Amino acid sequence: MKLFSSVNRKIKFREQDYIEKNYIRADGKAVIPIYLKSVDDIYMKHDFKRLVLSDAIVDYIEEVASIIPFKYDIVLEFHCPKIEEWEQNKIRKVVRNNFGMDIDDVDYENRMNNFVATALTLLGILLLVLAYSVEALAQSVIQEIIFIIGWVLVWDMLETILFDNNKRKIKRLNKLQLYDSRIEFIEYESKD
Repeated sequence: MKLFSSVNRKIKFREQDYIEKNYIRADGKAVIPIYLKSVDDIYMKHDFKRLVLSDAIVDYIEEVASIIPFKYDIVLEFHCPKIEEWEQNKIRKVVRNNFGMDIDDVDYENRMNNFVATALTLLGILLLVLAYSVEALAQSVIQEIIFIIGWVLVWDMLETILFDNNKRKIKRLNKLQLYDSRIEFIEYESKD
């Protein structure tokens, strides 16, 4: 049964060891290496003004950043052909703007969800009070329906506060970590 012998062995993979080996450098910073064939790779394909990062770059950066603990400062290390200083500064600005807009989007989403949760809670409490007052008048199917709707609305608020807000908070911290990241350019000789 050699086939199953590997299944029975204890797997000794630890994500923290993987991160420290592959992404943490000697100065204690987390490095996300990004390979660019040309400076055009960093921008959206049809972005004439070069103001928006490409989805592929953003997805890659966010994927790697999601496994890096918040205690590490992130360095985005672009490996690319020679880029002029003004272009490097523009890229730094575009990266900050991109993640800054993402942070604003998450903040807006938080505000809207909290508003909706508050409105649903008030409506749910109102329906529960109504259901209790209907109970005093007569037992009915209407009372049970009002109870169910009231509890569902209150639960929706609790779900938003307990679960959704926590997910958005982590998402915001990841975006903030990337917004505050340092950007370095490592020049290599182009093969073209």
